[in-house]
Amino acid sequence: MPTDAQLLIGKVLQIKDKLSAKRHCIPRDLQGEWKQLDKQTACFESAALYNSAVKGQQMNKHIEYSGSVKELSQLVSKLKTLNNKISVSQAHH
Repeated sequence: MPTDAQLLIGKVLQIKDKLSAKRHCIPRDLQGEWKQLDKQTACFESAALYNSAVKGQQMNKHIEYSGSVKELSQLVSKLKTLNNKISVSQAHH
């Protein structure tokens, strides 16, 4: 059964994927917030797996995140808020 941290990391990745898909629609006044959140969540990206995977060998993804579950929860909230702001701004265009 997944831990709370694993579930929150999954939420971070889901919301970040949504934001990445519409990054070209992020208004200028929200660009700074997006860049900051993008940096904070970079440690959850799976690109490292493609660079270090070896065929036939099992891999465990190593995440370099040292924050608490509470901090992860706050990160999810910030991402959700940004996603909502972007969705609202898209509706007004």
